[in-house]
Amino acid sequence: MNTIQLQSIGHVTAKEAKDLKVGDVMIWNFGFRSTLSEIVRETAKSIWIKEISKSSGKTYERRFLKSRLVGCEM
Repeated sequence: MNTIQLQSIGHVTAKEAKDLKVGDVMIWNFGFRSTLSEIVRETAKSIWIKEISKSSGKTYERRFLKSRLVGCEM
């Protein structure tokens, strides 16, 4: 199982960005959480996603390399 170190939280379980699914709850530094709402686009190395912030309710778009570890609630 993969883990990453987040500021103000410590070690949390993580997934590679290529394994993210719609509905996954992602954890960020300082305990911020967001929900994956849509996978917008994929290429051989990258993935673009839309997420909804649980604290503000705003929608954001991000790009990750598929190999990047992202903290997730399991």
